[in-house]
Amino acid sequence: MTDEPEPLTERVRITNPLTNASPHLRRSVEQEIDESTAVGEVYMRSLIRSQLRLALVVVFTLMLSVGIMPIVFVMFDSVTLYRVFGIPLPWWILGVVVYPFLLVLGWLYTRQAERAERDFTELVERP
Repeated sequence: MTDEPEPLTERVRITNPLTNASPHLRRSVEQEIDESTAVGEVYMRSLIRSQLRLALVVVFTLMLSVGIMPIVFVMFDSVTLYRVFGIPLPWWILGVVVYPFLLVLGWLYTRQAERAERDFTELVERP
């Protein structure tokens, strides 16, 4: 008996286990969002963050414009002395002028929110 190894009859292939894994399939943004992957979460957070930023701008504008009016009326008492058709000017401002301002502010908010959603939709549908 000899201690020589027997010759191998077939060839043995040794590979890296990571190379045998299935190739990475590129997923669309829509699939990333639907499957709630980390990338999909980033996209959703960006949409929510842009909508939140827009809402905060609108609230801040509203607070600076309409919310500060009573303070202005108290600090500048002369404004309350003016009358239009027998009604004090602050009543006209708070009862009539504010509503077109609120409509314009609401229209601008809706327009910007729809733009953000449209941009997001275009991003999601891009191949």
